[in-house]
Amino acid sequence: MKSPALTLPLIAAAALLAGAPAVHAQAPAQGDIDVKVMGVTFIEPPPGRDKNLVAFGVLGGMEKVEITAVATTRAGLFTDYTNSFFDKGDVRVTAVFPDKSTQSLGQAEVGGFPKFSADARARSFSLSLNRLPDRTVTGLIFEGTVPLSVAKRTKKAAQAFDPDKPGPVKLGGVEIKQFNVDGKSVQFLGNDTLQRIKTLSFKLPSGQVVRAERGGWGRMNNEFQQTWNFDTALSRGELQADLYEEMETVRQPVRFAIGRPW
Repeated sequence: MKSPALTLPLIAAAALLAGAPAVHAQAPAQGDIDVKVMGVTFIEPPPGRDKNLVAFGVLGGMEKVEITAVATTRAGLFTDYTNSFFDKGDVRVTAVFPDKSTQSLGQAEVGGFPKFSADARARSFSLSLNRLPDRTVTGLIFEGTVPLSVAKRTKKAAQAFDPDKPGPVKLGGVEIKQFNVDGKSVQFLGNDTLQRIKTLSFKLPSGQVVRAERGGWGRMNNEFQQTWNFDTALSRGELQADLYEEMETVRQPVRFAIGRPW
C-alpha cells in the first residue's frame, strides 16, 4: 500500500474526520435541519486480492465504505422511536474512476440504530456500501434523501394503572389496546400512536416515581408493540409519560463526495 500507516494485515482501512480534503458534504437544509459529516471509514482489499475471499479470522467482508453523520434541528425534536424505521431512504451511490468515468453501485444502506442527544435536537445516522467495483475508484458519491422522524414538541400525560385490568387504556392520545405485565416489565399492544411515547414512568401508591427504560418493540401490519422495563414490580398506581406531538417524517436531502484516502 502507498501509506504504511494505513496498512493492516489483508485489509487497508482509514477513518477520515469531517473537514478533511477527501470528504465533501453538501446537505441542503430541509426546513430547520442541518447535516454534518463526522467521519468516514474506507476499507478495501489490498491490490490483487480476490474480493470474494475473506481472510481467516476476519469478521465481515473485505470491503466497506461507511459515512457517519449528525443531523441537528433548530426547531422541534428528533424522535427516538422512529416511525421511519422501515423506510430506508433512497440514497444512491456512484463510483468515480481515475478516467472520470462513473458507475452506479445501487442504494446505500441506512443504519438502524442511531444515537440521540439528551435534548433530542441532534441524532446520528450512517450510510454504508459493502461492495466496491473491481476497478480502483478515486471516490464515491452518496446522493439522495434520508428519512428522519421529527416532532414539534412533547406534552405530559398520566393515567391510572391496574395490572389486573389488561386494557384498553388511553394514555393521553396513545391508545393501548392491551398490556401484559411480567414482573418488572410491561408490554403494550396497540396502533401507531404507541410511537408517540418518548419517556414512561410509574408512580407508586407511596408517591415514588420510577422511570422506565425502553425495551424491545415490533410491528406487524398495523399492530404495534413495545416493552418498557422498570426497577420495581408493577402494582396499582399511575402511568406518566412524555408524548411527542405532531410527528412527521422529513426526507432530508444529502450529497456526500468521498475520496479514496490513498
